[in-house]
Amino acid sequence: MGQPARRKTARNIAWALVGAMLAVSPVSAHEFWIEPHVFSIKPQTEIRADLRVGQDFKGDAFPYIPSRFTAFKHYDSLGETDITGTTGDLPALTLMPQSEGLNIFTYVSVGERIRFKEWEKFAAYLELEGLNSIPARHDARGLSRDDVRELYTRCAKTLVNVGDATRDQDRATGMRLELVAGQNPQALSAGAKMSFTLLWEGQPLDDTQVALFQRGNDGTLAARTLARTNENGQASFTLPASGTYLAAGVHMIEAPAERNADWESYWASLTFAVE
Repeated sequence: MGQPARRKTARNIAWALVGAMLAVSPVSAHEFWIEPHVFSIKPQTEIRADLRVGQDFKGDAFPYIPSRFTAFKHYDSLGETDITGTTGDLPALTLMPQSEGLNIFTYVSVGERIRFKEWEKFAAYLELEGLNSIPARHDARGLSRDDVRELYTRCAKTLVNVGDATRDQDRATGMRLELVAGQNPQALSAGAKMSFTLLWEGQPLDDTQVALFQRGNDGTLAARTLARTNENGQASFTLPASGTYLAAGVHMIEAPAERNADWESYWASLTFAVE
C-alpha cells in the first residue's frame, strides 16, 4: 500500500472513530480523560498519551482530530504551547519534553448535544453526578420533562512528571471548569491525602461533587469515592494504594438562549499516578 493510500485509510479510520465518539453521551460514558502511557519519565523520553472516553475508568482511545477540540495545550517551565499532530494520529498526543519538571496537558472539546426523551434517564444521570439542584430548577423554569436538551463540553487535564518534579505544583490553566491538584502526586505515596480545587471560570466552586476513581487491577472495576467541595472549592481524598487515578467533576448551568438548549454542562477530569 502506497503512502497516499495509507493516509486515506488512516483518515477513514479516524472519522469512523469520531462517529463512535459523537455517539458517546454523558449517559453512556461518564468520563473523558487524557491517559499518558507513563506518568513519570526520565528526561529526553517521549511522552505519549491517549484521549479516552468510557466508564469506570475504562474506555476506548480516540485519535487526534483538530475539529473535535477548541484547545489542546502543553504547559511546562518554558511556558504554554499547542499540541500539534496529524489527523488520525494514535496516540493523540506525542511530544518530546523540553524541560525537566511537571508537565501539564489540557484538552477542551467542542460542545456536543444530547436530547433526553425520558426524564428518568436524565434524572438518573443527574443523581450519579451529584447535580442535586437541577430537577427543581428545571421545573421552576417551566421546562418540559419530555424533551430535555443539553450541550456538554469536556475539560480534561493530566500531570506528567519529567525527571524530578517534586517541587513543582499543578496550576490553573484557564479552562472554564478545571480541577487543580493541591499536591504533586510524585511527592506522595500510598495512604497520603490529596486535595483538589474545582474552579469555575477561575473561581472556587463550592458544594459540587468530585469523584475519585482508582483503577482496578487485572480487569476489576475501578473504585469510586465521592466528596463535595467546601466553601473554598476543595475536596480531599485518601489515596489507598499506588496506581493510576482519575478525579472528575461536573457543573451544569442554564444554557444561554442562543445555545438552543435547556442546560449546558462542563465536565472536568484530572488524571495522575502515585508510585
